[in-house]
Amino acid sequence: MNIVVDQNNNYDYLLSEKFISGNFLQSSIWRDFLKRQGKTFWPLVVSQENKIIALCLFYETSLPLGLSYLTSPKGPIFLNELGGEDKKEIGQLILSKARDICIATKKKEEIFCRLEPNTELIIPKLKKSKDIHPRDTWILDLQKEEVEILANMHPKTRYNIAVAKKNGVQIKFSQEKEDLKHFLSLIKLTAGRNQISVHSDQYYTLLWETLLASRVGVLALAEHKGVIVAANLLVNFGQSCTYLHGGSDYKHRHLMAPSLLQWESIKQAKLGGFLVYDFWGIAPEDNSQPRWEGITRFKKGFGGQRVPSPGAYDFIYHPTWYKIYHLGRKTISKIRKLR
Repeated sequence: MNIVVDQNNNYDYLLSEKFISGNFLQSSIWRDFLKRQGKTFWPLVVSQENKIIALCLFYETSLPLGLSYLTSPKGPIFLNELGGEDKKEIGQLILSKARDICIATKKKEEIFCRLEPNTELIIPKLKKSKDIHPRDTWILDLQKEEVEILANMHPKTRYNIAVAKKNGVQIKFSQEKEDLKHFLSLIKLTAGRNQISVHSDQYYTLLWETLLASRVGVLALAEHKGVIVAANLLVNFGQSCTYLHGGSDYKHRHLMAPSLLQWESIKQAKLGGFLVYDFWGIAPEDNSQPRWEGITRFKKGFGGQRVPSPGAYDFIYHPTWYKIYHLGRKTISKIRKLR
């Protein structure tokens, strides 16, 4: 096996060939997003007999005292036909290369390297960590006819779609930069209502600019009497349309706009030739995310199936600093809850 850092080429064509939930996080699009954030990143390519068998994009997050850690968002991604031993060998090769790069930069002291593999990865000393991106996702097969998709929905979901139409909710799709303001306003309302944290306006602005530059981003907007009452951020990449983030105004909940917004987005994705509609995160089956119960029930109402993944794992370089890092995270979390 051979592993190289390849900053000059992108491998989006490989990522696009088969559906892997979140594969855009390993694409050239995400490289551009990291670059816009001023982050240092390394795309690793693993090959065997001139055939690419795994990809792993990881980036550096800085911490106080000159410390930092590495993250591979939804990576590494392995070729489907690889066996467990091959994946283990590749994983170890990637971790070794990551460590070599860290030492070579001599800029930061890395505490750990965090992986989010798309399949089980059995490597000694890998420690289960708190998930960054959703461990499990919910997907809908768009190769079915619209009538069949509707028939497979929960009756309540179909009813809510009909209510939204009766109430005169209109859906539009935008790729205009200025329409992000609607999304930013609504996602804050949703976060406050559900007591969940969201990214900063700057983060979403940079993300939206990145998606527009690559022509893969769409804002789905639900409007009622001239007011935007719900907004979803969609990512069209490879075979899938992913519902990445969304928000709605609880004052207008009686309109049932989010249900119609999802349904029209599903139809738009199907019309665009995508094979999968990815609802993104749902609550894991181990009940580790009780706050996700409502949104999980909402997504499941459209029919579909669960796609599980192992979640995040850390390979620890410095155990003492790792404990201090997690202690600091817990302290910050407690302070935020007291506010």
